[in-house]
Amino acid sequence: MTKAADRAYDAIRSRILAGEYPPGSHLKEEQIADDTGVSRTPVREALRRLSAEHLVKFVANRGAYVAHWSASDVDDIFQLRAMLEGYAAACAAQRITAEQIRILDDCADNIEQLSRHRSPENHLRMLELNQRFHTVIVDAAGSERLMVMLAWLVEVPMLLRTYEKFDHAQIARSNHHHREIIAALRARNGDLARKLMEIHILSAQMVFTLRTGQSPPARANASAPEAPATAPAPLPVA
Repeated sequence: MTKAADRAYDAIRSRILAGEYPPGSHLKEEQIADDTGVSRTPVREALRRLSAEHLVKFVANRGAYVAHWSASDVDDIFQLRAMLEGYAAACAAQRITAEQIRILDDCADNIEQLSRHRSPENHLRMLELNQRFHTVIVDAAGSERLMVMLAWLVEVPMLLRTYEKFDHAQIARSNHHHREIIAALRARNGDLARKLMEIHILSAQMVFTLRTGQSPPARANASAPEAPATAPAPLPVA
């Protein structure tokens, strides 16, 4: 991808994630080219890349649109994140550095402070901090393949605006999960880090589906997972 295409890709992607281009928006090549200061060819290349990431959908004879996500799509994403980020947390427990632990602590501290004063700006900042938290753990896992697989999945909360669906107690609970994950990573306990990360992401899915009314679809031949023998006790909401 050329530098011009990279610039167009970054601009379109950031606007989709920020909600400036909402689902269903028509992404007109000429307008985007004018906005980003590049020609239509790199814009077209950027849109194809975003289509591969399932952020953009091409409609025959009509052009590119910001993708709509169905309840099934959202369920797939949360389930994939739980599995892959759970594995990332287990790997990170063996490799994470003191500096990465410090960054995670800072993320949790800042989310706690911002949650006390609700505003659109603070919600956006909390989303960014949440993304940073998860990205640091994926980086700490030290697996290039895992980083590629999770490159855009960790940004899904930005796209779905998940923190905007959380009330104060739910944000507190989510951030409590963050602190317990940090404690497991600091203790180098990979099994616990994996379980806590899975619980954290699936809890976020539960809140999201309750708030949006998007119930996950029934899965054929799917059975409820067994609770781990050492499952953590219910987390406080304080």
